Amino acid sequence: MLPWLRCLLFGIAAGCAAASRAQAPVALDADQQQWLQSHLQTLRRGADPGWPPFEFRDQAGVYAGMCQDYSDLVASRIGIDIEIIPGLDWKTILERMRSRELDVISCLVKTPERSSFIAFSKPYTTLPAVIYTRTDYPYVGRLRDLRGRRVTTIRGYAITEFLKKEYPGIDLVECDSPLECMRAVAVGQADAFVGTLVVGVYHVRKYNLANLKVAAPAEVPPLELRFGVRKDWEPLTGIINRALATITHEEHTDIQRRWVTVEYAPVIDYSLVWKVGGTLSLLLLITGTWIVQVRRQKQALQLSESRLIRQRDELEKLTQDLEAYGERVARELEMARETQIVLLPDVQTVEEIYRLHGLHVDSRFQPSSELGGDFWGLRSLDAARVAVMAVDFSGHGINAALNTFRLHALLDSDRQHAEDPAALLQHLNRRIAPLLPTGQYATMFYGVIDTAHDIITYAGGATPSPLVFLPGRDEPMIGSGIGYPIGMFDDSTWENLKLPFPPGATLLLYSDAVTEGKMKNGERLEEAGLVRVVTACLQEAPREHLVQGLTARLDGLLAQPLEDDLTIVSTTRLATPAGHAAGPDSG
Repeated sequence: MLPWLRCLLFGIAAGCAAASRAQAPVALDADQQQWLQSHLQTLRRGADPGWPPFEFRDQAGVYAGMCQDYSDLVASRIGIDIEIIPGLDWKTILERMRSRELDVISCLVKTPERSSFIAFSKPYTTLPAVIYTRTDYPYVGRLRDLRGRRVTTIRGYAITEFLKKEYPGIDLVECDSPLECMRAVAVGQADAFVGTLVVGVYHVRKYNLANLKVAAPAEVPPLELRFGVRKDWEPLTGIINRALATITHEEHTDIQRRWVTVEYAPVIDYSLVWKVGGTLSLLLLITGTWIVQVRRQKQALQLSESRLIRQRDELEKLTQDLEAYGERVARELEMARETQIVLLPDVQTVEEIYRLHGLHVDSRFQPSSELGGDFWGLRSLDAARVAVMAVDFSGHGINAALNTFRLHALLDSDRQHAEDPAALLQHLNRRIAPLLPTGQYATMFYGVIDTAHDIITYAGGATPSPLVFLPGRDEPMIGSGIGYPIGMFDDSTWENLKLPFPPGATLLLYSDAVTEGKMKNGERLEEAGLVRVVTACLQEAPREHLVQGLTARLDGLLAQPLEDDLTIVSTTRLATPAGHAAGPDSG
């Protein structure tokens, strides 16, 4: 966790309220007691049901959250009843406070506009505001970095009003709830979400928005939560302030543990993990244990000279054992890597696609570690149609490689949906979502090349944009990779899209390591840079050699070692029948 983020989380503790109810009533002066007796017995409160963990309805439909706990505490200390008026959204709550149809709100931020019709108590907690982006999104360090970007915020909230006033260059997209805002960012419909840290962390964990991250703090004035009282009842704020002053440190801590720092323990089902994965995981665990033991033995040698010989002998034995296990791990990793490579189309498959369909296929696969989470595939469907796919699982290494085995097995078993990309992705998603460990997902492109009708029908699940280079055109046609990742939400759907693919056309698929990986100059190539590089390659050599030329240029541009697995697949439709052209030279 980033140091500033840790500080922000711990800072919330100072303002958290209590859930305890058994405290002595607040001591009020005579004027305050008289005011309470003459004005009310029950307060009408407005509560926003769409702001967890501060205010929300639980599964039983009962209002709960940090603000509810505060409201209960204040009511018990003062000795009055606070009644929630149900069925109101945030906009309606503010309108009814203005018309005095409501008496109090238990959590809101003070603004100049609201102060015209609401009297505010002292603050009882401060909420840090942060910027959320996708984990693969380019660097964002402050709000001004979001100018010209689509940024989601919650309609009617204080943060939204601040951004409208101070950052007019940001393209704001107002949503009705934090979940709506954050899901839009997760699926690529927006670039960032600006909101409170606590609310964002709550939704990331509850709704498994694993591809979102806290990018940076947001330079927003302190968001201090207060009680708000109708303007003509301003003496009530002094009474509420006395109740707030009686809250103990233990009560603050109780609320923090209940609503802010809830432990999150993802449940991972390893019953379906392949034997090779189990073996590798066990070996790596043993290796790590041995390393710890060796370090402890080295420290023990310094404690007593009389035990030097014995400790040295033990260390030598441990080192030998470690080396033996290291060699075994290396052998097992190599076997697993060879197994993963088998998932890729072999030379015979590529040659058959060339012979039957006149498609020249070339590729490069380079994992960032011993094992990768990428793979691609080819499948001949009939005399005129060929399926081509590219998959990139989140992360890399052993877990990512195991997930490729799972998805490849599901693809091999599903022939019913092979001709319909959108239906295939939906079917795969329903089957693999329950199998994936929490927080893991895949981006996937699946397309069907139809040589009889000169088109590609495809569906994309959060993939980099496919590029189609048509004969006689310098600039490519850029397809859309926007869509839900595979395995993130079990109810996701996709739609079929189309691109032209006449004789002489080339389809280029690539993983995000190409466009989002760091170059040697510290910057990122991005899509526009890739288009320039590919265009230059096509000007220098035939399209059948595109991958070779592109690989050479990327080796000179991208920093090593790679941060992520790299995959490039080029599919070129020959301008002449395959039987009259030179054979494929893919490797």
